[in-house]
Amino acid sequence: MNRPSSPRLILHNCRIFDTATAAPSQATALAVEGDRITAMGSDADILPLAGPATEIITGDNRWLLPALTDAHTHLSAYAARKLQIDFNDCHSLAEGLQKIRRTVEKSREGSWVIGGGWDKNAWGMDGFPTKTMLDEISTQHFMSFQSKDWHSLWVNSPTLQICEIDETTADPAGGWILRMPGSQSPSGVLQETACEIVQRSVAPPPLEKLYPALQETFAEFHRFGITAVHSVETPYDFANYQSLYGRGDLGLRIFWYFPVKYLQDSKEKGYIARSGNSFLKICGVKMFMDGALGSQTADMLSPYDGLDHTGVEVLTMDDLSDKVGRCVELGLSCAIHAIGDRANRKVLQAFAAVRDASIATNLRHRVEHAQLLHPDDIEKFAANGVIASAQPIHLAADIPMIDRYWGKRGRYAYAFASLHKGGTRLIFGSDTPIESFDPWRGMYSAVARKQDCNPDLESYYPEEKISLVNAVRAYTSECAWTVWEEEQQGAVEAGKLADFILIDQDIFHSPDTALLENKVLLTVQAGNILYRDF
Repeated sequence: MNRPSSPRLILHNCRIFDTATAAPSQATALAVEGDRITAMGSDADILPLAGPATEIITGDNRWLLPALTDAHTHLSAYAARKLQIDFNDCHSLAEGLQKIRRTVEKSREGSWVIGGGWDKNAWGMDGFPTKTMLDEISTQHFMSFQSKDWHSLWVNSPTLQICEIDETTADPAGGWILRMPGSQSPSGVLQETACEIVQRSVAPPPLEKLYPALQETFAEFHRFGITAVHSVETPYDFANYQSLYGRGDLGLRIFWYFPVKYLQDSKEKGYIARSGNSFLKICGVKMFMDGALGSQTADMLSPYDGLDHTGVEVLTMDDLSDKVGRCVELGLSCAIHAIGDRANRKVLQAFAAVRDASIATNLRHRVEHAQLLHPDDIEKFAANGVIASAQPIHLAADIPMIDRYWGKRGRYAYAFASLHKGGTRLIFGSDTPIESFDPWRGMYSAVARKQDCNPDLESYYPEEKISLVNAVRAYTSECAWTVWEEEQQGAVEAGKLADFILIDQDIFHSPDTALLENKVLLTVQAGNILYRDF
């Protein structure tokens, strides 16, 4: 006679968060068999299910939440940054140059020296850095450094020469080659599509070199309670994830949006809508409508305060409409980067034109960042079924720049409450490596809206705060819905995948600052304990 199998894992004495009711579940315990939650109930219901091999963990009356998702990452780029120069800890131009100098001294002549994370705004510079600053360090190396926001590229003269960029080179469509004052000579900073001229010449690291950094990255995400990411990366990166998945080494669930330039031959390459599974899935197409605030290239309805331009239109309206239409015909959802108020307006217009066709095929379009909105456009998100994919942690860093370059328009920057009240689905991420992927600081930014997550400062337009419950949903159930995983992930329920976390703070009954103090004690993915700190 066959005996019923016993659970591999039981957690009990927990306060289980119910994302549907925004309250503690009636259940205090759960059982896991295979990769699923198979039973939930009281401790008295669940504990007797244990067998000799069952691992039993007490939650000590702590909160058990669905595992978190970061809805906007460049995962491989974050890992690769560990192998490059990282300027995020540099507080001045001098510090940045010194870090470059030390790396150049250890690099052979003729090699590439690459990195990213520099921020002229944080460095207190009115203008951009120049090639001359790099040439003084070396003209025997090729240098290429991404700005913190990824929308500007700082290079030296040899890099300009090898890429054939000189005073006769015209600005490409959707991009700028910055020039030296009073001349057409390139200054050494390229913006938006102009960056691609150089990036085509820089080979990504091979998987065998990147893998240790990826392993370290997976572990870092697990420590923060993240088991899944929405990935906005290249086919090369996705192929690496496929390889890791095939050998059982992929540490995060990955939902991929591929760059629009591969749309033309997407079928031939096998980039088919919603192909894959709950661990690795192709979800749609990523495209850029404009630049970014940090580089002053976001596309604006009126000029930046103190500047005489309105940013960069990376795609024309005709191009955007054509690309969105082709995506819809192929059954691919669109994830469109839009930061400026004019860029957001144009993206919403394009989505409105395909609304009915998108609903008919269950497409789930999203605006990445949705950073500055004109108040007339907020209701258009919900009206057209468009998801706002935002990064609250950007707000903590951006407040000084918003005040400087957007002024009073900042009232509708990161307009989380207005969007939510209008019925818009919000999903939250980090845009790592641009900002920290610490989701607890992200939640704090959404509910407190304070510069640098500093509790002592005033909230920035506090009327745009959202509740902690809605912030948690934006990292869990709403992320799952966006990638058609609502039946599998995003909630702690019997029958769903066993992806959940145990935390040490009572975040729902404490001041907002508890989020900054919160630690994840246990991270479980598909029933496997990935991280434990007790």
